Amino acid sequence: MKGRHRYASDVFLFLFCVFVVFPLIELGVVIAVAGWIGIVPTIAALIAMSAIGVWLVKREGLGVVRRTREAMNRGEVPGGEMLDAAMLTIAGFLCFVPGFISGTIGLLLLIGPLRRPVGRRIVRRWTRVGSFVGMSRRRSTVEVQWIGDVTPTTPPATGPIEIGPVRD
Repeated sequence: MKGRHRYASDVFLFLFCVFVVFPLIELGVVIAVAGWIGIVPTIAALIAMSAIGVWLVKREGLGVVRRTREAMNRGEVPGGEMLDAAMLTIAGFLCFVPGFISGTIGLLLLIGPLRRPVGRRIVRRWTRVGSFVGMSRRRSTVEVQWIGDVTPTTPPATGPIEIGPVRD
């Protein structure tokens, strides 16, 4: 039970940082930049960063869709491509949220050679944390009983299927 409380406090701390601490830091950076270069250039920079980020997410996303389709056509599991898609989703969200820190992190996640190692590290971290709170993969045996051939003995009906009168 002690592990479950530890997990709950970790989740609370994470959510507190994401929804309270990070926005306050982000706001402080925006105010500092506005004091340094002015309000209008700061707003223009935030809009430009978001627009460039959204455009790059779309471009990279189409590439991921193409690579996923190619991997599936070869009969491969597109695991790396799915990780790329998840990281692009995070990058798109960070680029869309106004702020210099989130925008910079989002734009960095759009760099292909950087995106996949960061994604692998996040997956490793979640897997390690998840195993401590009881999320483990258990292998179990499934018993199956063969009941015989289930092929229909009568051929399927040809022609239109009549359902009944249509009422408006």
